[in-house]
Order: sequence, then structure tokens, then C-alpha cells
Amino acid sequence: MPLLKCSAGKAKPQSAIGYITNPNKAEIVSVRNLFEDEDYAKQFEETAAMYGKGKGYNERKYYHFKLSCARQDNLTPQEAHKFAEEVAEKLFGDYECVLATHTDTNTVHSHIIVNAVDPLTGKKLQFGPKDYVSMKDEVNRLGKEHGYTETDFRKRGKNSRTAAERKIILNGGVSWKEELREVIVEAIGKSHNEQEFKDYLKACYGVEITRSGKDYSYLHPQKQKPIRGAKLGTNYTKSEVLGKLGEQNNGIKSTENNGRERSGGFVGQSSGTGIVRANRSTHRGSAGRAIVQSLDCIEREMQQISFGAECANRGTDAASEERKIERERARMESERRKRELARQNAAAVREYADEHKGECSRAEESDGADTNRSKNSYSKGD
Repeated sequence: MPLLKCSAGKAKPQSAIGYITNPNKAEIVSVRNLFEDEDYAKQFEETAAMYGKGKGYNERKYYHFKLSCARQDNLTPQEAHKFAEEVAEKLFGDYECVLATHTDTNTVHSHIIVNAVDPLTGKKLQFGPKDYVSMKDEVNRLGKEHGYTETDFRKRGKNSRTAAERKIILNGGVSWKEELREVIVEAIGKSHNEQEFKDYLKACYGVEITRSGKDYSYLHPQKQKPIRGAKLGTNYTKSEVLGKLGEQNNGIKSTENNGRERSGGFVGQSSGTGIVRANRSTHRGSAGRAIVQSLDCIEREMQQISFGAECANRGTDAASEERKIERERARMESERRKRELARQNAAAVREYADEHKGECSRAEESDGADTNRSKNSYSKGD
């Protein structure tokens, strides 16, 4: 499906229009409901002024849409621009539009800047999340008529970060959703079955799985409402988590009721400190598992007795010492996680900056750029 993304501009339109019509970027430029031989931005402002609009600092003065088809469609600039004109005609009707098709990247793409004020009625262009989705569906329908490649824009990515999360990352912070993603990945690596996965999240990070039907719902300890795994990304859904647990443990597909005994060598019986895991290759029979379980229990008991004796010799309480050790272990783990999150955030910042490299800087260099244009706000839905 051709991708349609939108941002709303609260600054004057000169900078945005100057950016998309830059001859170093744009191969084709056209307009709708405007005079071609007059200043486009000035016409935008005159239309708004005619209805007493466009004066407020926080008022949305234009919308900037970006339209691009899949690279494998190999659209020519002429084909891409014609498609953009069809989209503008279908979605924006009588609104004033400036269209430009860029060829300065690996993918030919088009920009459409729409005046927020209808020149005939004076009404503002307004749309909510549902309207935005409908617009994308309409673009998809038009793309099908041309035989363009389809993609599901509703499908969440593996790490489905919202615009707010990306802003937090750019500011060097960590969102609570990103924290959930990190601890979920860690819990998968530390667990052998679904119950261990849930127990690890609860015991180590206070994260509860409040629902376990078709998908997991994760409750962050500092939040009141849980969030579904699909909202975090495809890597954090119930099916994906169970699949990874199965793959990393003898290649067996993990299920919700991967019970007390499985051919993969896991014994789901409690023995003091948790689940006992039999040897993967040599103890597949029930007798072998029972022997290994017994030996493990004896070894842990011997270690406990030895530790208690050492504490008694030092005049300390074994339970208190264990709590201290556990707190220290938790502190070290927390520091490790912070370092890892900082590393990943730095990588995400670099990736995000590289992805948008050039657009903002070139827009600032455009003639007549508004120094306050960075106040743009993104519309709901992306």
C-alpha cells in the first residue's frame, strides 16, 4: 500500500512550501486551486485572512502529507506525481494544495501541503484518528487500481514505538513501554516455560500479566492500566513469546499448558526454590528426571546448610544475609539494565537521526524560513 503520513503546521507556510518545492529535491511541482504564477504561501495566508483565520500562534495553518509507494513498484517521477494529484483531488477537494515529487532519495516520493482553510467556505480542515485511517484506506484503494504493492499499515512493528516514545528517546529518556519491552526480552531469556516467564516478570520487576487469552496484557508497576503485547510490537505478543520459549528450549513449541512433564526434559514441579530443569540430552526418561531432580535438591540443601553454618560462625542471621545478597544481586542487575538501555537508546537516537537526516536542516536553510516552524505538531494517528 502507498504510505501516507501527515504532520500539522502551526508556523507560517513559507518554510514548508519552500522545502518541498526546492529545485534540488523536486523534479515536478504542481498546484490545486491556486494561481501558478503567484506566491503559493502568500495565497495560503490571504485565504485564511479572508475568513479571519490563521492569526493565532497555536492555530494549525496547513497540513503536510508525505506519499510514497513501495520501492519495488519502480514508479517514475511522472507516475508518482500523477498518483499524488489523484490523492489530493480525492481527499482534499476544494482546498488549496501544493504538490511536489522528490527524486533526491532512493524512493521516489511526493509531498502535498494543504491549506487548513477552505477557500470557498472558510471551514478548517479537521480529521480525527478514524478519519485519518479512512484516508489511508482510500489511498490504499487508489493504489490497488494502479496495481501498486500492498502493505498492512495497521500491523504493528516488532518494536512499535509511538511518536511520543521517539521524542522521549531523542531527549535521552526511556519510556515505560520501552522498559516493558526490555524486561520481557530478559524474562524470555531467563525462563524455560510460560509460568517461569510470568514469575520472573513479577518477582524481578513487579510486572504482572493480567490477561492471558489470545494475547498477554502487561501491567507496568507504575501504571494503573495494562497494555496488550500487540501494542508494544509483534515481538511481545503471547504467541511470539511462547514460540521463543519453545525455540530456545530444545526447539519445542511452548504452549499455555506445557505441563508437568514434557519430552523436552522439563519437570514442572516445585522444589524449594523453583522449577527444576532436567538435562536436555541425557535424561529424557522419567527415571532420569527424578534422579537429577533429587540430586539438585540435595545439592541445594547442602549449600543452604553450609551457608547457615558460616553465618552462625560470624554471628549473623542467614535469612538477613540472604536478603542482602539478593538486594545486591538486584542492584547489579538494575545497573546492568540501565547500561544496556542507555546503549540501546543511543543506538535508537542515531538510527532516528539518520532516518530523518537532512529534512529539518534543509528546511531551515530554505528562503523565508520561519524561525518558529519547529513548533509543528504531529496529527493523531501516526
